[in-house]
Amino acid sequence: MLNINRLLVTSITFSLLVGCGGSGSTTELSESEEASVGEVASSDDDTSSDDDISISGDIETLTLDFATVSSTPITLLDNKPNAREVYQLAHYIGRTEGQGSEGDIDIPIRSYTASCDVDTDTPKMFVSVTLANGTAVTDATFGSVYELAYNSTTKGFEATGNNAVLNQCYESHGIAVSPDCSRIAVLCNAEYQAGDNYEITKDLIEENVNQYNSGTWLGNEDNKSQIDERINSDLGLMLATNHSSYLSFFTDHDTLTISDFLAGLQENFPDENFDESTTFSTLKGNTMAEEMAYVASQLSETDLNNLTAFIQEVSYKTNDQVWLLEWNNQALSETPDSYVVNKMHGGTHLGVQELVYVDDDSEGNQSYGFSVSSRVFDDEGDSHYSAAAIVVERSGDDWVIPNLADIDSRGWYWACQGGHVIHSRSFYNPYSELYGTLCTSDGNSIGNTHGDLGSIGVKQASASYISEGSTSYYVPSTTAMVTNGGGHTVVPVDSDTNISVIVAPKLISDESMTDFYEDMFNTTLTDTSQTALTDLCWSEADYYTCFKFYMDFNKWENNENVYPSIELQNLYSGDALDSTSLTRIGLAKLKSGGTAKEEYHWIVGDDDCQYSDPQLVNLQNGRFFLGYAKFQCISDGLSYHRTDTSSGSMRMLVPKTYYAMEIDSDYNILSGPVALGDKGWGGLDEPSYLGAGKVGWTYLNSPTIDNYSGGQSSEWQAVVYESNQ
Repeated sequence: MLNINRLLVTSITFSLLVGCGGSGSTTELSESEEASVGEVASSDDDTSSDDDISISGDIETLTLDFATVSSTPITLLDNKPNAREVYQLAHYIGRTEGQGSEGDIDIPIRSYTASCDVDTDTPKMFVSVTLANGTAVTDATFGSVYELAYNSTTKGFEATGNNAVLNQCYESHGIAVSPDCSRIAVLCNAEYQAGDNYEITKDLIEENVNQYNSGTWLGNEDNKSQIDERINSDLGLMLATNHSSYLSFFTDHDTLTISDFLAGLQENFPDENFDESTTFSTLKGNTMAEEMAYVASQLSETDLNNLTAFIQEVSYKTNDQVWLLEWNNQALSETPDSYVVNKMHGGTHLGVQELVYVDDDSEGNQSYGFSVSSRVFDDEGDSHYSAAAIVVERSGDDWVIPNLADIDSRGWYWACQGGHVIHSRSFYNPYSELYGTLCTSDGNSIGNTHGDLGSIGVKQASASYISEGSTSYYVPSTTAMVTNGGGHTVVPVDSDTNISVIVAPKLISDESMTDFYEDMFNTTLTDTSQTALTDLCWSEADYYTCFKFYMDFNKWENNENVYPSIELQNLYSGDALDSTSLTRIGLAKLKSGGTAKEEYHWIVGDDDCQYSDPQLVNLQNGRFFLGYAKFQCISDGLSYHRTDTSSGSMRMLVPKTYYAMEIDSDYNILSGPVALGDKGWGGLDEPSYLGAGKVGWTYLNSPTIDNYSGGQSSEWQAVVYESNQ
């Protein structure tokens, strides 16, 4: 069903106000503000634009010992604010179902950036952000895209006047741009069957459905035919198996009562115990389907039609479409080409939709890749969730999606990891020329040997649609898709190496791990350092990290809990935060196929606080920018709730402060960490490399909990981090 706050708008203009010129203000951090590293160290047009760009403030510069951070004030769309996140969207240590209703959610929806001209003094950054027509939950939302240019004199951003509102989108997501800035593309979430309302260049899913064995999944946008078939073929069974969903039709009916059917039930089902205490709610047991079929057969034509309409209203489900909008040597205000590239996105907004563009591979080909939550409807009309990775390839002058059911295809529509996929992150390794997706799910391959665990792993785009990716770590998670941790991003290093960045608590005590090694290898360890233990583990099981070796052991031993994981705090709430739920930031090198090359190195973490929202960007100067945020701490002495705003769930979504450091590819800390104050980013966002040691992003002006002024604002900041190296 259509959410009212996702209605398409018909006439909107876009204005971007950006500060430029002048030196602005400068702030230097004191030593007390340095961070400690952890224990391990519909209009006629689909787009509209207003080029009236003006200055809204001075550039502010934060001076660090090893970098400068410049922020430029931005005002969006005549003071129109960004959109808020949707209900139940998962973060690594929080979830917006902590807000009591959708109207309570106060976190900005994710924004996306992409850069080009990074080998010049004036790199560009393009931004995709969803805007709202107001601050009420019923207000329409719509996509937008705009361009900023770096000014090497002021070390801040300036507006170029190149921008557009995307009226055909209720949200805009991933953005990609060619190296020379000539081609710009944005992922657009459009409504169910949106092509009926807006012109499209080509429906790439419809075009390929008939030739794919997977066509019934890729092209099936709704479950209406399955629901109608069940109504017509076996209404009684449908009423019985969905008793709780449909019961209110009878219990809330103005005139129907169980007494209208009691005599007939007693006559037709003499072996059942129907008496004066019988209600619609107590119709249960093996004959329930037959009993409900009898009740339906006795309804008047009007009531039967109303029951059918009620079932359809409750059970009809539809998927949204994902469109790829593309501008080629065009201003953003011009009408882009529009391609339908996914019809399985719907039901929930877990994860994010990142877009990757390859301008010229070794064979001269161009392609796009993106990941997205996906939903399929089975023969019974029920829905199931996973994640898809779609690769769109250039063929001559046209774009195509290769057969996703082909085992050699560069994409898949299912089975990123076992269970429901909570987070998915697209990436492309330019050295191996492989697309991949880092996925976090609420399922795993080891069963319940260590309690409720989800998995983090990588699946390459060349993998089969029926096979799951390679698991690199586990995180506490429930089948309600509540998780404590997750995979954030993957940064390619060479043709066989990608650095994976994750958030997770400690699952195995040092003592238990040492006992495990000594038992497994029948030895007494004198060196229990991570390096020594890792070397020992790999020598015996070269396809396992030591962590995976330990976690999988109980599965091999008939689920006997010989080697336990740390007993984990309830994933939903508690009187206070305790050490078992403390999250930390880990980095590890993965092979191009997604399997681990080493243990995770927990570069950020301590015995007091939760850390999350990591960022890793290759500065291309032998250094990596590593950013992260500190959240609630044990020493705060506060209640611990993911699902109750009044008890502090906002502390799981909004950090206390942000930090930055620079590291090398072996995780050695070269500079920092230092607190950035309010120069922060969204928890699910990712910055863009701007060339010459620079990183850019955009976010709210006051993103930390003490200064937080709400998740919707027309006043944002565009930030440039520039390394002194």
